Amino acid sequence: MKHRIALLALAGLLLFGAAAESISTPLPELTGDEVVRLETRLSELGYFGGDADETFDSDTRSALESFQQANGLEVTGAVDDTVFERLNSADALSRQDYLTRFAGAYAQMEALRKGSVSNDVLVMQRKLRELGYFSGEPDGAFSEATQRAVESFQMVNGLPITGVADGATLMRLMADSPITWTDFLTEMSAGEGDTGLNVYVLQRRLTQMGYFTGSCTAVYGELTSLAVRRFQQDNGLEQTGRADPSTWAAIYSRAVATTNRPSALQFGDFGESVAAVQNRLNALGYFDNETTGEFGYTTESAVRLFQMASGMDPTGALSDEAQSRLMADSAPSMLDSDVQQRFQRLLDDADEQTQAEIARIALQLVGASFGETEDELYPGFDFVQFVCVSAGLPVTFPEDLIRMADRQVETMSAVEPGDIVAFQSASADAVSMLLAIGAGDGMVVSTTESGGWAELAYMDRMEGATIYCWDAE
Repeated sequence: MKHRIALLALAGLLLFGAAAESISTPLPELTGDEVVRLETRLSELGYFGGDADETFDSDTRSALESFQQANGLEVTGAVDDTVFERLNSADALSRQDYLTRFAGAYAQMEALRKGSVSNDVLVMQRKLRELGYFSGEPDGAFSEATQRAVESFQMVNGLPITGVADGATLMRLMADSPITWTDFLTEMSAGEGDTGLNVYVLQRRLTQMGYFTGSCTAVYGELTSLAVRRFQQDNGLEQTGRADPSTWAAIYSRAVATTNRPSALQFGDFGESVAAVQNRLNALGYFDNETTGEFGYTTESAVRLFQMASGMDPTGALSDEAQSRLMADSAPSMLDSDVQQRFQRLLDDADEQTQAEIARIALQLVGASFGETEDELYPGFDFVQFVCVSAGLPVTFPEDLIRMADRQVETMSAVEPGDIVAFQSASADAVSMLLAIGAGDGMVVSTTESGGWAELAYMDRMEGATIYCWDAE
């Protein structure tokens, strides 16, 4: 099966040059053998990702257009003597070489930020508007509205949310195949009966705005539907109870109507304030991740740990007062002996009630995404840490869980709901410990190896693994 190769949006290596447009011409008349040779050569150069056959179809043409664009030829999607000569020459530029040169050029660019005024800003604004992120009139001035558009683009396209258009952001915007705002809103849409990360984010957003008062379970039930209807009513939308694209657009709007919205920084927020909190939590030893400016699960876990260390209610949200305490010189550090003693007491005092709460939270998170793990030794740690910290257990490092899960399990039925489970697997290269939460009936809640989605799975899928577990006394 052939696969469409994404076309670059720019011609040549000009940083903000005009995008080359494909000329609408009929498909060329080539024999079957000629098509095979063409596709084989395009595949060698990295432009064609399918299996070479005798059919010149839209995938073949797309690959040919990419080759023409990268090699400075007229982008026609048709084959002539000039194209064949360039294809078979030693100077033919491969897709990888083209992208490498292109990336290098962007890496040397000066970042665009609020206050910048230039033609590059103008072109960026036009592209952001084309993709649906910017609704203003492009004028070349990097305004607050432009910064918000950049932040939204970064959030949707998996980039650090800084509001600064650096080389990586500009390359994703101009030279890749970025996700449009409309596609993102459509993907986030949900209604009663749906489950997943989009539902969880919806519930958290509505909670922040004062519309949703239930538990954020990632399950779209009647309570979520009622909250959506109230939100839609206050924001002049059709009251369907379904989170459709127009509802999501209003949710992410800076002009959104709210009901008693708290001023706290919470899950789902993003921007410079969140980045500053992450940097401070990192300095104090509660946060050991990249500063992204996005308030996600790992940030919430770190906030809860800080609140536990400070004697505050570990809500996971930072009020103005909590932010002041975090930024103060007197803020407790993970290196403080009294903090370590406090955390150890909380771990030692864990009981069956805590264990039941761990099971409840873990099951509610099935379907949520924790992102791909970067910890090859302890996969699943971010998920298990979040569950434990949410239940009041101050787990700071994977080793905390390993020390707790010290009882070897002989039979899977011995694992109770809320047990912390470690699956030890050995390979020729290393030993890894997959961390999970017991769900009963021989099942656990853990995150997948690819994508980090929390899933409910049977323990017997862990063939060849030695199982250890912790349960409360």
